[in-house]
Amino acid sequence: MTRIEAAESATMIIPRGTEIAVDAHGQLSIRTPGNLVLQNSGAFGTLESVHGSIRIERGVEIEAATVRCAEACYVQGSLTAWKVIARALHLEDTARAHIVLQETERLDVGRGARLVGNFASEDELFVLFSRFADQVRSLPIYSSRRRSRPAAGGDDGELVRSIAGRAAAEVDLEGEGESDEAAGPELAEPLRFARTLLERELAAAELNRTSRRVVQELVNLLVEADVETLRSTHRTLFAKISDPGDGVRKAEWLIRDHFEG
Repeated sequence: MTRIEAAESATMIIPRGTEIAVDAHGQLSIRTPGNLVLQNSGAFGTLESVHGSIRIERGVEIEAATVRCAEACYVQGSLTAWKVIARALHLEDTARAHIVLQETERLDVGRGARLVGNFASEDELFVLFSRFADQVRSLPIYSSRRRSRPAAGGDDGELVRSIAGRAAAEVDLEGEGESDEAAGPELAEPLRFARTLLERELAAAELNRTSRRVVQELVNLLVEADVETLRSTHRTLFAKISDPGDGVRKAEWLIRDHFEG
C-alpha cells in the first residue's frame, strides 16, 4: 500500500498500479485497481476503483465529479458528487451525501444519514426541472465559475439550486425582453421547452433534408399551439427523424411525457 499527499491536502491510502492525472479543469483524478480510502478532505475530478471499493472516512469532506467503483462506495463523512456508479452505496449514520445521479444496484442509508439528490438519469433530472420551470426561475442563478466546497451540516440545497439555475437559463433561452406576441400562444412549460430545443436543432444545420422538414413541422405545431394535432401525430413525426440529436431526443421525451404521462 502507498500513502500519497494529494490536492487540497487530501491523504489517500492506495495500492500499487494507481493512475493519477490532472483533468482539463485542473482537478486531480485517481484510478486505482484496488480499494481506495480517503482520510482527509479534497476536491477531485474522478475517483475510480476498478476492482474494489471506495471508502470516505468519518469527518472527511469529498467533492468529485464522478465516483466509480466495482464494489461498494462507503461514506462515513461527506460526499458531494455529480454521479456515483457502484454496485452498492452505503451511507453510515454520520454520512452526508449530495449526489445528483446515482447508478447503483443497492442503497443502504443509516438512520442518521442524509441523502440529497439521487436521480436515476440526466433525462429524469431534465424532465423534473422542465415541469417546474416557473419555480426554477424564482431560484437564484449561481455563476458556474464560482466554486465553493460545502461543509458538513451546511446548506443542503446549494448543489440542487446551482443545477436548477442552469436549467432555468436553458428554459429561458429566448432572452429577456421578448414580447408575448413573439412567444406565440401559451403552451405548457414542457411543450415550450421542447419548442426551444427543436428550434435550436434547426439552427444547428446538422439535420438532413427530410429530418429538417419534420422538425420544422413539429416547431410549427408548437408555435401555433396546435396541441391536438401534436398529440395525435408526435409519435409518427419523431419516428421519421433519422439520427436524432440530443436536443431532438429530449424534445421527444418532453412531448411524450406531457401527453402520455
